[in-house]
Amino acid sequence: MPDPELKEWIALLKDALLGLAAIVTIFVGVYGVRAWKRDLVGKEVYAAARKLVKESHLVCRAARTLRQPLWAYDKRQFTDEEIEHTTESERWRLSEAEGYKAKIEKFAEELKRYESAKLDLRVLVGSKIYEGFLPFGRSLAESIERVNAYLDLLQDFSNTYFPDSPQIIEAQRQLYPSDNLDDDLSQNLADSREEGEVLLLSHLHRKSIYG
Repeated sequence: MPDPELKEWIALLKDALLGLAAIVTIFVGVYGVRAWKRDLVGKEVYAAARKLVKESHLVCRAARTLRQPLWAYDKRQFTDEEIEHTTESERWRLSEAEGYKAKIEKFAEELKRYESAKLDLRVLVGSKIYEGFLPFGRSLAESIERVNAYLDLLQDFSNTYFPDSPQIIEAQRQLYPSDNLDDDLSQNLADSREEGEVLLLSHLHRKSIYG
């Protein structure tokens, strides 16, 4: 029959082992939760960064479309009565103004999605990403400003403008200097967007914006 003192030591050893097991279980549980949280946040950041890259591409393309000349389907179709009571110049101004207002509305929707994606990532990783896209934002703003400058002319009925008026031609030149929009603003849009994407590479598990 075991010695009472030995029994006591065995009981104490069991208690110690149980306590140690409990501590190990707690440690493993806490570590596991932390690892799970890190993994979850990592996946959220990756998804948010991926979405921001996509939206930056879309809004960049939308900014180029915003500045392009109106196509035939963009222009207002006037009724016979409207034609009878307006001049060709008046109809041209109305059509141009309405067409570019519609373009701005479409662009605003793309811009809203881009800004939302940027905010989502900023919440997860801080303001560094937001600051990295500021130059791109300035180029987007300049695109809108050029369209608004053109609209201001078209809607200034205190002056008479025609399609070949110098002020109109200059405003159009600022909008679309060529069919390819190969001007400094277009280049700045592309370059600043890429600079913003470079800051996302670590979150996208990539070393280059090209793959």
